[in-house]
Amino acid sequence: MSDNKLLLDGNKLIRDAFYAIPDFTDSEGNHISGLYGAFFKLKDLLSGSVDTVEISFDSETDSFSRDIIWQIEKAKEILTTGGVLVPSKETPVTDELKSFVDNTLAGLSPSGEVKEMPKFKHALVVTSDLNEVEDIFKKAGESELVSYFFEVDKGDGTVSGRKALGLSLCFDDETAYYIPVVNFITEDYLGRKLQELSSRTALTTFDIKESFYYYTPAEISERVDGYKDDDSYLSSPRCFDVLIGAYLNNPLKNDYEIWDISSEYLGIPLPKKSEVFGKSSLSEADESAVADYMGKTAFVCFKAAPLIRKKLSKTSMEKLFYNIEMPLSYILFAMEKEGIIAKKDALKEYGDKLSVRIAELEKMIYEAAGCEFNINSPKQLGEILFEKLGLPAEKKTKSGYSTAADVLEKLAPDHKIVADVLEYRGLAKLKSTYADGLAAFIESDGRIHTSFNQTITATGRISSTEPNLQNIPMRTELGRLIRKVFVPKDGCVFTDADYSQIELRILAHMSEDQGLISAYHEGDDIHRITASKVFHVPFEEVTPLQRRNAKAVNFGIVYGMSNYGLSQDLSISVSEAKEYMSKYFETYPGVRTYQDSVIQEAKNKGYSETLFGRRRPIPELKAGNFMMRQFGERVAMNAPIQGTAADIMKIAMINVYFRIKRENLSSRLILQIHDELVIETYASEQDIVSGILVKEMEAAASLSVPLEVDCHTGSDWYEAK
Repeated sequence: MSDNKLLLDGNKLIRDAFYAIPDFTDSEGNHISGLYGAFFKLKDLLSGSVDTVEISFDSETDSFSRDIIWQIEKAKEILTTGGVLVPSKETPVTDELKSFVDNTLAGLSPSGEVKEMPKFKHALVVTSDLNEVEDIFKKAGESELVSYFFEVDKGDGTVSGRKALGLSLCFDDETAYYIPVVNFITEDYLGRKLQELSSRTALTTFDIKESFYYYTPAEISERVDGYKDDDSYLSSPRCFDVLIGAYLNNPLKNDYEIWDISSEYLGIPLPKKSEVFGKSSLSEADESAVADYMGKTAFVCFKAAPLIRKKLSKTSMEKLFYNIEMPLSYILFAMEKEGIIAKKDALKEYGDKLSVRIAELEKMIYEAAGCEFNINSPKQLGEILFEKLGLPAEKKTKSGYSTAADVLEKLAPDHKIVADVLEYRGLAKLKSTYADGLAAFIESDGRIHTSFNQTITATGRISSTEPNLQNIPMRTELGRLIRKVFVPKDGCVFTDADYSQIELRILAHMSEDQGLISAYHEGDDIHRITASKVFHVPFEEVTPLQRRNAKAVNFGIVYGMSNYGLSQDLSISVSEAKEYMSKYFETYPGVRTYQDSVIQEAKNKGYSETLFGRRRPIPELKAGNFMMRQFGERVAMNAPIQGTAADIMKIAMINVYFRIKRENLSSRLILQIHDELVIETYASEQDIVSGILVKEMEAAASLSVPLEVDCHTGSDWYEAK
């Protein structure tokens, strides 16, 4: 037996390779990346000081995918047929064996050539010695760019349940460092060291908002000014989030992870965290495996940041990134950490109130149907409505009658049971999603700490998850009452401000339509003005129906609504909707010209653009499918408007946040919902906070029409809204 014997688990070798490198297939469509990667790994291992090798295959493959199992069986076949390296047999490492592996690789390679697989080549230093750590940070301070990554065990998911396990650093191509949190190396210590670094050098990481729990960059802690449209980021050290940068470069991908960054920008496969550690907590994982993965994460950030920034510069989005998105990330963190108080007892009372009405509706629906059935079952509901009661139905499919909301809404005005079903559905969703669902998110401090996401939507709008507080209902009174559950702390009120028709105002500005611009400068009801002009009636004689129709057209135009879409929205014929649209474009011809021009520009460039340079790729414009191209045209019309509204709101948030800081106020910005901001306001600061909200939101952009803001205060969110 040789002292230098290499024992290999063939199953593991192929499985690990399959997940570690980009997938590809052979000429027959078989997935062979794991097979190729395994032989490449074997080639690398045989080049070392190995005398003999033995590779074995376990018969237990139930946990593997079909593709991996096929590759394992294929590997056995290749080895057995070759006869040089027979499974479960110790084999000397000879030139013949190495040649066999080389030939096998060449045969598996799509190009017939064997090239070196891209891989990590940095050294890893792991230390918790305080003197060594101090020295590492000292060296880092002499570098122009330092990447870092906090490894965090999020525990129960609450703000207080977080625990930092360690920090990785990288500031050259050669070495990555991992510093575990132990003894004198606390998370506070590491946070202070990063804070000190941030004033001297540029820091980069992935998802920087997560690391703000441990430190505040100098660019934030020392700042009191609002939004600046300047190039100061070129001359002073600034933080760089590779996640936000990659998202700006490709906003159609809304689920970037660090392994996506590694593959897309470096061409180096990084396995997913779940593939390395499974479902176990990182605090329970092998420390050497954690250190290795953390080192790779920091290395990816260090190498990818300059490439991402170069692309941002090339697409003229560097200013957008540094002046809007990066400061916003800290503001969103501060809002998340602050949270909003939600009263559990009030939430239960609200749920009980919903339950009473839901029970009433159930009884009325059963009486109208003549029997009891599962109202939540589309199949049973369809049979009751369209077979037993004989209501007019759309075409029946294999799965039954459609009971979708748009189908039922057409029937509701003439059939009370349908109206009751729609109300029942709405209240049942309110109860499950909000009355019952929100209670689970109230933490020990009595507050809900939602997550604000700035890398999810293609247009740049901020979204909210866990829970989604941006979907709090507003259409019905019972839905709006949920806002009574949200209250400020003692001695405070809510100050709520939202933009009035911001997207329509942006449309007026971007289309340069003088009629629309004049209508806004007149300061009257824009929908009534539009109705007056479109339907040729005096302003004072516009009927509520005409105003409603004009409002639908106004907002429909913003979203590129078709004649058919408008007809569905207003329950009118397509020909009537077409006439409404025609009259609208006759009234505001600049809007039609604008829409045609932005569609053509997007077709030429492949993307749309906001007033602040945010790009939104629109590949659908080149689709072979007509419906997809039409969708692309609607996106081209809407994305510049919706994206500009998102940019303006972000600028307003930056201005409001730093104005509050500059004025040294105790009040705090806690919520952003579409075009609305909410501040938990100390009673003594009520007037100044209201003034700040209105002034800073209205001054966030200079358009050819005024930005208007409605501002209210109240003892709960319902009253403030």
